[in-house]
Amino acid sequence: MTLEPSDDAVPAEFREHRWQRGTCPRCGGGQVLHRVIGMPVPGAMESSPSWVVWAGCTGLGPDRECGGCGHSWWAHDVGFADDEEEPEDPAPLRVVGAVIVRDDRFLAARRRPGKSAGGRWEFPGGKIEPGESPQQALIRELREELGVEVTVGWLLGRGEADAGDRDLHLDCYWTRLDHDGPLASTDHDRLEWVTRDQLATRDWADADVPVVAQILEGAEPRFDRR
Repeated sequence: MTLEPSDDAVPAEFREHRWQRGTCPRCGGGQVLHRVIGMPVPGAMESSPSWVVWAGCTGLGPDRECGGCGHSWWAHDVGFADDEEEPEDPAPLRVVGAVIVRDDRFLAARRRPGKSAGGRWEFPGGKIEPGESPQQALIRELREELGVEVTVGWLLGRGEADAGDRDLHLDCYWTRLDHDGPLASTDHDRLEWVTRDQLATRDWADADVPVVAQILEGAEPRFDRR
């Protein structure tokens, strides 16, 4: 829980903190509502912004909601809540993947031999770093991995897999390149633009399989924030 530091009614030990509204992990919009569940510290309600809802001790359900698209989620289940330096143990390893679309084709990437899941196909992406939204992490990872700038659209879906002694949660987003051009990857030995039907002919990493299934069932790219 963080507080606005400007209110003199807030105890001094809380004035150094600020509310961080964040963005929606589904549509990327900024109309996020915080639902605080539990008893507030003295002065918290008076100092909170208008987009904070005090649900009280009987509050149920996710603690975040998007006023734009209606999506709701738990802050601790997306990226790193409240800029934690380390997630609680044994928190899942949270990664993001890009379903990059161009015309009617999708970018598939094969992991280099010697890497985890080497030889299998995946959607490019990587780990969410502390303080990043999923969309910020995906933009950074694709810049580092493919050398491209992208526009990130809506959340498509989540896949899960084992990552040693932790679970891995992969959230995949519709993505498009800001500029056309040749692609090369630091983590993959093959990059191919494939049709929807051709996605089914490849050996996908476990976490990507549920997302591929959604595409094969007819999921369509979405980039607007209505």
